[in-house]
Amino acid sequence: MSTAKAALSVLLVLAGMNVQAETAPIRSIAVLSLVGNSLALHAQRHQVGSRTESSPVEVLTVEDPVFDQVAIIAARASLLKLLPNAKLSLMTTQDKGLYSAQNGMFEHPEQYVEDREYLKSLLKEQGVSHAIVISKFRGIAAIKLIDATVGGSALEGLGFYVDDMIRTINRSDDTSSRGMVAPFAYVRARLVEADSLKVVGEGTAKQSFIIARPSDDSYGMETFNKMTGADRVKNVRTALEHAMEAILPGVLAQ
Repeated sequence: MSTAKAALSVLLVLAGMNVQAETAPIRSIAVLSLVGNSLALHAQRHQVGSRTESSPVEVLTVEDPVFDQVAIIAARASLLKLLPNAKLSLMTTQDKGLYSAQNGMFEHPEQYVEDREYLKSLLKEQGVSHAIVISKFRGIAAIKLIDATVGGSALEGLGFYVDDMIRTINRSDDTSSRGMVAPFAYVRARLVEADSLKVVGEGTAKQSFIIARPSDDSYGMETFNKMTGADRVKNVRTALEHAMEAILPGVLAQ
């Protein structure tokens, strides 16, 4: 065989390998959540005749993996419907480096080499072909009302949005109230190849809903402060479950 033909043969083989790599089927998926290590509280307040949107007035560190567990279990439910033959591995981590690098290691991989190698090693231990990595998403607030949205500054991850002054109307009885309390889940999901961390699918979700309409003699923050810890967890959990249900079909369809 001539040198030119040999070279051509090698190129054709490599090209075939590249096509197979690009179209490799999803055989097994690890699901890792990095969204649940904090809760943020945002508040809209009335000051001297104007409305002021604050940065988070409080960011609470969450040591318990409860929200990460909610995220991966909700993702599992969707994946079982979308990829019934795929092997699933659910993962949580306590590694603070991965939490800090959760978006940066995909957006700026050259700056997070060690974190990326560590994540690859975790996925290799699971023996999976792909991974769903769930992280925080930062986006302009869009708190859903029945026929509109309200907001101002950016929300990120999980937390509560409290508005002290907005007027809302209950359509069932036409009663009006001042203020509202809404849990939110602003999350991103990436489908990545386990061995390279190449992103092959990506999507975001902005989920929120109103859970409290204070009466005319109270404010949104007063209502929020009266909520029990169990109620706060329950409502953020609901927003996160809705976010995961909404996001995964689009991620896998890419």
